[in-house]
Amino acid sequence: MSLDFGRKPESYQKRESLVKRFPSARRAKARRARPRGAQPRSRSSKRIPITPALRAYLRKTDEYRAGRDPIALMKQAPAKFARAVAGLSPNQMRKRPARGKWSIVEILGHLQDTEVVYGYRLRFSLAQPGANLEGYDQEAWTERLRHRRGNGRRLVERIRALREGTLDVMGQVPRPRWKRGYGMHSERGKQTVRRTLELIAGHDLNHLDQIKAIRKKFDW
Repeated sequence: MSLDFGRKPESYQKRESLVKRFPSARRAKARRARPRGAQPRSRSSKRIPITPALRAYLRKTDEYRAGRDPIALMKQAPAKFARAVAGLSPNQMRKRPARGKWSIVEILGHLQDTEVVYGYRLRFSLAQPGANLEGYDQEAWTERLRHRRGNGRRLVERIRALREGTLDVMGQVPRPRWKRGYGMHSERGKQTVRRTLELIAGHDLNHLDQIKAIRKKFDW
């Protein structure tokens, strides 16, 4: 009698097909419980260690916000940026305060990038909870997108328009959903919508201080 070790018994093949066709009750229940649009759990949901440098940055950002409501601060920021650069010439905006430090127009270009990136992250977190959120190299963006050659007045206007769009979206989504919405940041791990808003608000104030410091340095 010959034995075919490469072939599974007929009964096993039938059982295998049934397992694939009818998932376990536990898996079916988990699928039903998943919020609509949420991403399935993946390896990216593992806890991500935060570096000391990133921890210091987050602490500094929170100190700028000082516990204040992030939405209120986000509404005020575009007008503050406009006032902070009022009266400056293009050459003044391009002048760097020190080697390796951004000029005012480069800061504005970075703030425009931030509006695009954070607006994207907020939308993903609200519409598809658990989505992966990639970090980005802000130095590379500023250099390779040539923000130093940007138009300061236009950048301020774009920041205002992008911010209004983001705030409109946030106003359309009930606040209880802000707590459930989150993304998996490649450097920070799980980041809720609320936390993202807090970081934007503190980030605004940090760069506003930088612009004021440059003006003070050059007595503009």
